[in-house]
Amino acid sequence: MKEIILSISALFLFFSPVAFAQNNVSEDVDKIQLFLKALDERYVDSVETDDLVEKAMKRMLEELDPHSVYLTPEGYRKANEPLKGSFVGIGIRYRMVDDTLTIVEVFDDSPAQRASLMVGDQLVRIEGDTVAGVEMHESKITDRIKGEANTDLRLAVFRPVENQHLVITMQRGQVRMKSIEVAHMMTDEVGYIKLDRFSSTSYNEFKKALAHLSSEGMDDLVLDLRGNSGGYLNIAIKIADEFLDNRKVIVYTEGLHQSKKELFATSGGRFLNGKLIVLMDENSASASEILAGAIQDWDRGLIIGRRSYGKGLVQRTVEFKDGSAMRLTVSRYYTPTGRSIQKPYEDGVDAYRDDLQDRLEHGELYSKDSMLVDDERVFYTPAHRAVYGGGGIIPDIFIPLDTNGGSDYFNGVASKGLIEGFAIRYVEAHHSKLHKEYTSQKKFADRFEVEDEMMDAFTAYAEQRGEPLDQEQFDISKTRLEQYLKSYIARFTFDMDAFYLSYGNYDPYIRTALSEFENNTFEELGLK
Repeated sequence: MKEIILSISALFLFFSPVAFAQNNVSEDVDKIQLFLKALDERYVDSVETDDLVEKAMKRMLEELDPHSVYLTPEGYRKANEPLKGSFVGIGIRYRMVDDTLTIVEVFDDSPAQRASLMVGDQLVRIEGDTVAGVEMHESKITDRIKGEANTDLRLAVFRPVENQHLVITMQRGQVRMKSIEVAHMMTDEVGYIKLDRFSSTSYNEFKKALAHLSSEGMDDLVLDLRGNSGGYLNIAIKIADEFLDNRKVIVYTEGLHQSKKELFATSGGRFLNGKLIVLMDENSASASEILAGAIQDWDRGLIIGRRSYGKGLVQRTVEFKDGSAMRLTVSRYYTPTGRSIQKPYEDGVDAYRDDLQDRLEHGELYSKDSMLVDDERVFYTPAHRAVYGGGGIIPDIFIPLDTNGGSDYFNGVASKGLIEGFAIRYVEAHHSKLHKEYTSQKKFADRFEVEDEMMDAFTAYAEQRGEPLDQEQFDISKTRLEQYLKSYIARFTFDMDAFYLSYGNYDPYIRTALSEFENNTFEELGLK
């Protein structure tokens, strides 16, 4: 009980007494202490006060804003894992294919790679327990594979490409999580980097990717932040610094109890002169918006896509003795022109979380004219371009949600993993031929074609697995299916980089970006 009261006290006493001068914190703490003591000593039944305290803390933070949250010890560990740049495990990604857990990715320099596991290997047993053909929630599979560092894991696998059953024992260890899995040249002059998150390793990964592409002859760059929900603010600052001149403000933060703090670019930027395009969508948030906002406000590059998420609140983490923590909003961040891009949250947490669905129903994801722009929160860049605050980064060039080729048939085969499943089986059957004929990812992207014979084989494969052919819907989706089949075959033949290189030929974002490098948009908008 004493530790519980101390934790609650810590919540209220996190800031100095001066910061809370308008509240009587001492009385609040005494009240909560008496409340918990009464429950413990007088309530008619036994009470688990730990659980009640956690629920109360969670509810109190929800009353403040959508991003102040309480995290259990397990929740805190899981929330931090992607940002640390590594985790303890064996280093595989898997997908259920034909009722069998099938490895779809093996991480570089991981225990799985050192144990010679391969893409396409099927997991039959984990520590002697059969998992093939058994209905089991993915979280339970993950829990069985993960464990303490330096402990052994024994897997029985079937390797279709060699028609061989294997028993492999490996030791769990640290697995590096890349935040940049994709970096390649799209043309002789244009490079492409996809940044998935702003983790502790992202800046070093970005520098290496930038240096590699520069050595390949890159003049211009596409930075893909689609789906990037954010991460460490300091990492976003460092990456933005690579694009901006010395002493330009990248972002500033300010709050009731936090004085204004400006963060500036330095003189060491590695990409100050080439044309820059940043890709964003409605799932690009927080640190992604800081980076894109600085690029847009200084007329440094072109933002292409859809309005970003709209998270402009800065959290500080308070850790408790039991391993739990809270992330408390302490300030707002502002772009160089003074924009706050935090979307409204006055209607409560539920309405805030429904915002993306509301955008979809409102039509904003399909039409630029349906995008809600607050004309009262307009700011101007040095080139006198209007930029807007109050709810995400508004792109310079709008890209609607791609609905071409959509149908119930496509949704059915995609949701069941049949596109990936067929691609894995195809690569298994043609492994040697693919590597012999396509000696590089670029050659595959340029030359490989999905022919009608393959499509017939795919529809037969899908029908055998409960997705019967609907010819009318198939005809609507045929081109889209071909795009995805080719891209997944590229992925399982090479890696994720090959997936994006192949899919880039169809991606409306990529096609638009490449066309903008060729026309006069940068000059017309006064971009540097």
